[in-house]
Amino acid sequence: MATVKFNEQVKVIISDVDETIADLYLDADPRMVRELETLLAEGRVLVLVSGQGVKNIEWRVTDHLTPPLRRRVMIGHCTGSELWGFDEEGNLRTSPYYSVYERELDGSQKKKWREIIQQLASEFELEVFETMPVAEFRKKTKGNPLAVMLEDRGPQITYEVVNGHDLHPDKAKQLGLKIPETHGVYDLRVPILKRAELLLSKERLPVTPRLAGEFAIDFAIKGVSKATAIKNILENELILSHLGLTKEIFSEPDNLEVWGDSFSTVRGGADGKISEALHPHVRSITFREEDPGEFPDRYNIVVWDGEDHLHHGLLEYLKSR
Repeated sequence: MATVKFNEQVKVIISDVDETIADLYLDADPRMVRELETLLAEGRVLVLVSGQGVKNIEWRVTDHLTPPLRRRVMIGHCTGSELWGFDEEGNLRTSPYYSVYERELDGSQKKKWREIIQQLASEFELEVFETMPVAEFRKKTKGNPLAVMLEDRGPQITYEVVNGHDLHPDKAKQLGLKIPETHGVYDLRVPILKRAELLLSKERLPVTPRLAGEFAIDFAIKGVSKATAIKNILENELILSHLGLTKEIFSEPDNLEVWGDSFSTVRGGADGKISEALHPHVRSITFREEDPGEFPDRYNIVVWDGEDHLHHGLLEYLKSR
């Protein structure tokens, strides 16, 4: 039996999406939707902070929620590059509360960024596919490590290196690329990331490549992280008023909770950035079987110890109330 118990005092839940609320490129389970609706109907606020784009999060998660409940949901998409909310009728606002993307890049920079993404695909001889469920992609590509999914989300561009993030040493050598052993694995993302850093730096673009999730490379705006969305909520009286929140709520750790699956600093630790934006005693739960020794110091990060993990684990956690 799990020792991690639901915190009935929680008022604001800040959650990752991929593999935490829903499987990658698949709709949230109807049972998950029902649990989220219950939380929202009880007056809680749900802040979804994800590397995915806002439209992706809409069709997979928020479109399934009863419209009036959506006003209690915020979406910090593309790792917090923009923050979106919903009106009283449950419709997405016509514009974001802020956009680092529009503030930091002009038209020529946006164009050059995309040229570099295509250059990387050419240099590494990547076979590029549109996004699809992971099981379908693996079947379609027959394990080809150079096959990747590419998605341009506007403020963020992502490669999903599904078959190449944990290569057998012999397979890594066969590719003819210099793939160093990194944290015990041969990860094709590492040389791609290093080359991308050089190209982006040469053009002086405010964009940085970073490892994300289990097998992604996110090309995100420099300085942006999942903490960006949280800090903007805290500093925006309009957002707080819309959600029925006050700054004082954020000062009491038990009022808040973070859900994610990527807190290991060795694996990128994208969800750990949420924890960094909050009081260090706020509980963060990882639903992936991660090593606590790889968590950032000072924060109250616990590993879900139920029978299931990832989005199945979160569902188990919510049903245990």
